[in-house]
Amino acid sequence: MDIFEEASSYQGKRFAVATVLPKFARKNEIQDKLESFDEFKELIKNLGGKIEEEIIQKRERPDPSFFIGKGKAKELALKENIDVIAFDSILKTSQISNLREITKKEVVDREYVIIRIFAERATTREGKLQVELAELKYKMAKLIGIGKEMSQLGGVLGTRGPGETKTEELKRHMLNRIRAIEKEIEDIRKTRFLHRERRKKEGFITFSLVGYTNVGKSTLLKTLSGEDVIIKDQLFTTLETRVGKLKENNNILLSDTVGFIRNLPHSLIAAFKSTLEEVIFSDALLIVLDISSDYEKQYQTIRDVLDEIQVDKSKPYIIVFNKIDLVPKERLITAREKFQEAIFISAIYKIGIDDLKEKIIELAGKIEKGEIKEKAEEEKKSLIYL
Repeated sequence: MDIFEEASSYQGKRFAVATVLPKFARKNEIQDKLESFDEFKELIKNLGGKIEEEIIQKRERPDPSFFIGKGKAKELALKENIDVIAFDSILKTSQISNLREITKKEVVDREYVIIRIFAERATTREGKLQVELAELKYKMAKLIGIGKEMSQLGGVLGTRGPGETKTEELKRHMLNRIRAIEKEIEDIRKTRFLHRERRKKEGFITFSLVGYTNVGKSTLLKTLSGEDVIIKDQLFTTLETRVGKLKENNNILLSDTVGFIRNLPHSLIAAFKSTLEEVIFSDALLIVLDISSDYEKQYQTIRDVLDEIQVDKSKPYIIVFNKIDLVPKERLITAREKFQEAIFISAIYKIGIDDLKEKIIELAGKIEKGEIKEKAEEEKKSLIYL
């Protein structure tokens, strides 16, 4: 079966979802894998898929040929209530190929599932281009994996067989398209750069909202700015940058962009570089956490992504806990003890919003006076002499 099947809608498709737990891993590693698996199931539901079966295996390591083993793959082949087999991992090309061949079903991995969700959410020209770029780079990586297998069709070592010719043809076509997309995205990037420069010259201070997907960033942007934004209870509603002004101070801009998730594919981070630059070049961050979920894991994921896109570690930020209306008082107390400088709000019910606005205006004032920059420079100097 061709590993590059035409992308189709997964609405109503019946899924078997699978993960492999390390047999001798520590308890916290197992917990991480199980939490990732729960998150993966939400991704499948957001694609419109219906989960018919969950497969959790304990193995020393995933099977190198079939990930879940040949026996389990054969078992899935017999199940008529399964259309797609999805894995909460990044599979090797040979594993995808082997699984599709033995099961005669569609096989997808975590990276491709996230890319498909992005593809369905993208609405602007830039968003669609960035998703196409990520998908092409994903396919290129898989194509490199099957190149050796296809070249063996030539039959003689060192000769150029029909399989190799087909591989080179596909690679050439993809590379040409990748270059064309990157050029168009670069043009958009330059335009955005000019907009940022103009805003700075006009004295605007920009705060970027960053956080896990579906933590309520869009609701918060709407509450703070009055902007008419799309709000849905789904993952990755926002893929494009949206900017609004703080109602109480029109010199303060608030920008919301793509949400984060654990194990966000590097191909997507790279493809959305021009969008994520809004975070890099903003004056400050609003790190939004969902207090009703595992906020410490969210915070770590956010920090990991910020490091990957090379956001300055000295950039000022405000930690904002959202959805306090959904948790008991005890959880609030615990979070306050761990994050003593944080602001606690309910964006939807406008609880704590005045405190947040006050904090934003206070920080913007310090940035405008250069106090934050001076403090960061002093800290950098002190580190040099340590």
